[in-house]
Amino acid sequence: MNTIYSLIRSKTETWVKLEKESNQSLINNTLEHIEKTGRLRPPQREAIETYLWIKFASENKRLSDMVREGLLYDDVVAQDYDNFHTFKGNYVTQFLNQFFQDNALKNLHKKLVNDPTGNTIDWNILLDELLHNFDYSNYLFSLPMGAGKTFLMACFIYLDLYFATLFKNDKRFAHNYVVFAPQASKTAILPSLRTIKDFNPEWILPKEEADKLKQIITIEILDSLSSKRKDKLHGNNPNLEKVNRIKQTKDFGMVFITNAEKVVLERYDDKDRPLVENLKRGQMNLLDERTIDDIQKINELREALSQIPDLTVILDEVHHSYGSTGNGEKKLRQAVGILNQHGNVNSVIGLSGTPYVKTKIEIEGNNIKLNQIQDIVYNYPLNIGIGKFLKKPDIRKASVKESIFIEQALSDFFTNYDIEYENETKSKVAFYCPSIKKLNDDILPIVRKWYQKNRTGKEDEIFRYYSKVDKKNKQYELPKENLAIFNNLNKPYSKKRVILLVAVGTEGWDCSSLTSVVLPRQKTTKNFVLQTACRCLREVTDASKENALIYLSADNYETLDKELKENYQLSITDLSEKKEQDIAVQVRKPKLGKLTYKQIETKYKIVKKTSPEIKKELSAFSFPAIKSKYSYDRSIVSGSIGKSGLTGEVAIADVKTDSAAFFAFEDFIYNLSSCTYGLFSEADLFNGYYQELASVYKSIEKEIGWLVLNPNLDISDVNGMIASSFMDRVEYTKEVIEQETEIELLEWEGSHNEMSFVSPKGVTYKFMPEIKQRDYQGNRGYGKHPEYMEDDFFGEDNNCDPQDISYNYIPYKMDSGFEQNALAEMLKLSELKDLEVYFNGYKDERLQSFWIQTPRGRYTPDFLILRRKENKKYRKGQIIPIEKAIIIETKGKPYYNDEFRAKEKFVKDEFLKHNNHFSYHCFVDDGENDFTKHLDTFKQLLKDF
Repeated sequence: MNTIYSLIRSKTETWVKLEKESNQSLINNTLEHIEKTGRLRPPQREAIETYLWIKFASENKRLSDMVREGLLYDDVVAQDYDNFHTFKGNYVTQFLNQFFQDNALKNLHKKLVNDPTGNTIDWNILLDELLHNFDYSNYLFSLPMGAGKTFLMACFIYLDLYFATLFKNDKRFAHNYVVFAPQASKTAILPSLRTIKDFNPEWILPKEEADKLKQIITIEILDSLSSKRKDKLHGNNPNLEKVNRIKQTKDFGMVFITNAEKVVLERYDDKDRPLVENLKRGQMNLLDERTIDDIQKINELREALSQIPDLTVILDEVHHSYGSTGNGEKKLRQAVGILNQHGNVNSVIGLSGTPYVKTKIEIEGNNIKLNQIQDIVYNYPLNIGIGKFLKKPDIRKASVKESIFIEQALSDFFTNYDIEYENETKSKVAFYCPSIKKLNDDILPIVRKWYQKNRTGKEDEIFRYYSKVDKKNKQYELPKENLAIFNNLNKPYSKKRVILLVAVGTEGWDCSSLTSVVLPRQKTTKNFVLQTACRCLREVTDASKENALIYLSADNYETLDKELKENYQLSITDLSEKKEQDIAVQVRKPKLGKLTYKQIETKYKIVKKTSPEIKKELSAFSFPAIKSKYSYDRSIVSGSIGKSGLTGEVAIADVKTDSAAFFAFEDFIYNLSSCTYGLFSEADLFNGYYQELASVYKSIEKEIGWLVLNPNLDISDVNGMIASSFMDRVEYTKEVIEQETEIELLEWEGSHNEMSFVSPKGVTYKFMPEIKQRDYQGNRGYGKHPEYMEDDFFGEDNNCDPQDISYNYIPYKMDSGFEQNALAEMLKLSELKDLEVYFNGYKDERLQSFWIQTPRGRYTPDFLILRRKENKKYRKGQIIPIEKAIIIETKGKPYYNDEFRAKEKFVKDEFLKHNNHFSYHCFVDDGENDFTKHLDTFKQLLKDF
């Protein structure tokens, strides 16, 4: 199924690969540092890659705008769907065409096909509704319990702050944060969010940058008692005091962690709105003094938070903010709306392990029922984490008397799972009980009886915890210290082994030493089984060596299986250690031969260095000289249409601009300091060169209108020219070093010639020959019988490479549809009959490939066209030397950027000069993945070869 997150993941992987080819890329340096430290789990690293793609490649746009602008469009994927040609060129209807077919929305699909231009239904509005239509950019990251969502929040915060310090006025990056837990009754969630303060930013950033951010950032927990508690109704609001105190001294790096109730007026529903409006008009006699004080405190806090500039909101357990039933589910989203009342929220990031909230969208009087939240940008399935960072579960069911069920669960746990882990914590079993009364009257006596028989004298290992006790259960009230004991169960000094719970520990409870879960009731509420059963799967030290025990009644076993199918398309049998689907590569041409070339390295040596006379050069600054060099015509011309074209052209006025607000002396000094790359601070410039710079500023100020309108340069260019006055002058010598290189084409570095077929998210990679998910599965599938690929694609009647010029191995994993189309078109050409096409783009880097070292990083081209000696072609068992090669690059227009152009320039100017048996050409795609437009050029290259 095609989803937003599968489309984004595909785009992200291609983008990251391109960034990693540049050792000067900010993205590459960041990801390289994260990989080097090795402290994050795979889902955390992949989620960060997605976050970086959203920020840099899609510029923090709303998901619906990404669709509209074609950022998520994949032409190869789109062509697999019916009616592709009906919507060609319209990214919105192409997306909806795929979505309707994937979700079996036949009636809507029929309407779309009959109304592709939106005369009856505005498909743009439907797209907004489908993607939840928030007033801000909203991104949901779906990671299973135990993947490290809390530390991932910290990663997002520190990375955003880091980029914000580099790009100070860039609205893509937030300066401040509010992190929301869904509700106070989820007692384990807010304490777990506190661990954001424990995160070490050196895991994701160099020490120097991490240290700077540590000094800047302030993380504050707004956890004072809810304002409706009687003991806090009078006096100052401690949460408000914290916010105001921090805001007085800073406007950057503030992080507030709180519950949604601290911001939302939770006691008022829509029916109470008239009362609230009357209160705003001053009719305070409608409520008692304490309640009025309560309202005032909450209003002051939410107003204070909403005034924080450049704000990103992070929502934990964000699934609580979706859905259409009950006001309680929407509190998180209400809180975001309150924070955005002044338009200060630049984006909302949600995290959840259970993104399966059912939603309804009304279109043309019909309700579309969706089983999953639609604005998921990253998804890591639960079963992929088994054995990686989640324990391997043993799931058992028993249909016996409840007392026997409980006793058997305890016996199995202490027989097979009585463990002291490497971190000295002891394994624990949790019983999720249906009610406080049931726990104390029925379940606790059975547990104690079992202890008397099997663990005499160790009854203090039994521990009860629940948060609220009403009047009828007053006799079961717990000691106050039980909360502290519950929060410290995962500590080595905790002696508790059997944990009896009611209505807590289902979300956000971070207790990795919990090794077993038991549901001692015959049937539970919806989704409860899935949430609780997975609580015991958190890794302690090494998930590949750790196991967990889940005990369920027959009814709950069936419920778990059903929930897995509904929400993850999994079954209980899938909850075992799961490996990525790999496909064995079939090598068709074992030894292609050796390719020799020279790697080129240029070294520069400074032979003379002189310092400028800065004041003298600043005094000589001449803006008229700049005007002369960058002149342009600012006149407005009027013309008429005559027989020979436009005639009678007359300049009727000059373009004018009100430029006063564009240029202040302080801005000039700030920008000039930036242009010196830290060599001169603003204070250095003020103190050392004030008069000269003031004179330069005045000369620019007189011409600021001319500069604002100039199409050829702007104020940053002028700042760069002035900054050169402060820089040392050097004379240098250039030395070119040639390094003879020889590689064996098609040389595998590992012993296992395999490539991943499906990503961890279930996305089938692009292949040539084209292989789909259904081709992998089944008794004749390539997963079990990769040798069938040879029969199916290279037989006498169906040879996809009739001239035997390519497919040195099968299949090829491709980065883009343009690559696929290029190879398919190349194989048809008779001009290639005496040549060979070598695909050079295997992703996993276990295959030796041809690459060129450039000053901007390693460059790995897509294809090589090979000519062998005497125009002979590859023959098995024969060594025929390769004489010449054409380097062929295929590039989508968005990726033909300055970074790539710099590499390309080096290849053309330096590499080819020292390797005259190579030539080079890059084909740039305009977005249609159509190589046929370039065939004439390609044929000419072959003719000249």
